[in-house]
Amino acid sequence: MILFYIDEGGTGWKDTQTNFFFLVSFAIPAQNWFQMDSIILSFKKGILSGGQLENWELKGRDIWQGLGKFKKVKREYRMQVFLQISEILNQLPCHILAIQVDKKGLRDSGESIKDDTELYQFAFRELLEKIDAFLKQYNETGILFMDSRSTQHTAVQDGRLIRAYRDWVNARKEPSSFVELPVFGFSEFYTGLQLADYVTYLIDRTSKESAASGRSELQVAFNLLKPKLDLSKMPCK
Repeated sequence: MILFYIDEGGTGWKDTQTNFFFLVSFAIPAQNWFQMDSIILSFKKGILSGGQLENWELKGRDIWQGLGKFKKVKREYRMQVFLQISEILNQLPCHILAIQVDKKGLRDSGESIKDDTELYQFAFRELLEKIDAFLKQYNETGILFMDSRSTQHTAVQDGRLIRAYRDWVNARKEPSSFVELPVFGFSEFYTGLQLADYVTYLIDRTSKESAASGRSELQVAFNLLKPKLDLSKMPCK
């Protein structure tokens, strides 16, 4: 079985100033889950000191921009940490399956999208097709772990994704390779979701910057994961 951890990035439907929305899946075989979890827990304990650091949530944005626990950390050290995460992932038996939605292209194509929820559902259906094809290629089954889009007091947004998933399953002529419905969780508790967050931020940020902008660390981090990345751009041209 393969575990798929899914996160989103980029900007929403109403933002017309930036082009891309991303939905990214970080995938790892179930038998390698403990290895992944142990390595990242050890990594967290080693990069900062004080408190129960294994409980803090790894976020690519915080490390890159110096936010949260990295607010007072020097840039040189933050860049070192950022690169180390890509180096770790480069060595893990993981895959990255991603959807990049060109919002302007989607508008021009006449696709009926009216808000962020429908944009997410559009990308989600495309990602489900991509993951299912990946599983069938290797004759595997998979389970989806979703970064919860609801608060602890409401499950409205997550419920909409469950319905979107069921609609996708019911529209198929053959069974999917997924086990059960998607599992929703808060990323602070799931190492896989935190790595999905890092990968999503890296892909999103790389789409906005180039090596010429003086962000060579970003390109190095991206290049480490590029062999593991399968990125589909929507709508197809």
